[in-house]
Amino acid sequence: MVTEHGVSPGQERAVPHKELFEKAESLFACGIWQPATELYEKIISMSDDRVVTDEVIMSYFRIFYMTSETQPGNTGEMLRFIPFRHRLRDEYVLEGLYLLARNYAVLDRWDEVRQYITEMLKRAESLFKKQNGNWFRRKLPFTSSLASYYGQGLLMMSEAYESEEEYAEARECLERCLALPHIHDALPEDKLEAERFSLLAKGRLLGLELKIGQLDRLPQLVELMNEYPLLRVDGLTASLIAANKYEFSFDPSLKDMLYRFVDSSPAFMLSGENQIRDRDRYSRMYYQCAVYWLNGGECTQGAMQLLRSIRLSLYLKNQHQLLACLTLYEKHLHHIPDAISADIMKQCEERSKEVKVRFPWKQMLL
Repeated sequence: MVTEHGVSPGQERAVPHKELFEKAESLFACGIWQPATELYEKIISMSDDRVVTDEVIMSYFRIFYMTSETQPGNTGEMLRFIPFRHRLRDEYVLEGLYLLARNYAVLDRWDEVRQYITEMLKRAESLFKKQNGNWFRRKLPFTSSLASYYGQGLLMMSEAYESEEEYAEARECLERCLALPHIHDALPEDKLEAERFSLLAKGRLLGLELKIGQLDRLPQLVELMNEYPLLRVDGLTASLIAANKYEFSFDPSLKDMLYRFVDSSPAFMLSGENQIRDRDRYSRMYYQCAVYWLNGGECTQGAMQLLRSIRLSLYLKNQHQLLACLTLYEKHLHHIPDAISADIMKQCEERSKEVKVRFPWKQMLL
């Protein structure tokens, strides 16, 4: 059927869709996310279930993206976006898969991380073949460079394997990441990203070896951390895990680095596109700090770091990490200062009302 203006009903519906989408995209680009979200939701609600347009697919993606940055742990929006992940345009598909993997990594759901990282790497290879060139021959219109997607993906995949003590597979991922700068014909901006991820992989490889008992790697890791502050979060975390597992104490220089870094790096001041992932890394480091200092008798310092880790775990909705923190709290309850203990209980109580913490934390603290 055609209207008197020569336009079909489907075309009539498409016009407001496009106008609303252009307005939503403009608001999104300006960082005015709440009104943008409302417009994207309206586009979705107005759509015909039998016809999924580019505007509808992008609306799901934009809502998922904004939720990923502002509401960590929102699995509902992840599940709503997942069916559309393969239908995004080429310039967005890698970002969608990366965000899914990143969100599941923050929740310690490593099976899902491996699934979406595997999809991301396969899709990157497919897109490369469509370009009929080498990996980094031309600049593609992605949110990040291919080097960045590969680096992020391989680092997360190594964490997923390490979480299940599959250390050979974790090492393989890190070695692949280490080799990124050797890919020939790299564009300058991609090569810088490749070199950055290669450096991160070098630090994590030393940390992995340290965690599985090769304690002679510690001086190399400390030297690398002194030269590259970028490595200190992961490097200190690995050093603390090894110290807690093999029961050794830091030497004065490493202990001084730990004190200075922890005092100067409040994780809630982090900002930027990777703030959720960075807060997750800090949460894990603070937890290992708490174990190290509480076991060593430095109860006030340990309790302060435990409180920091609890705050971040609640914010990120990482129940796995939160449970570990509360178990540690229960173990050292009688050595934790009353003021910090009261703050820990207050944080848990307040957040439980907001995010419905689903395990009996109150009973654990009795």
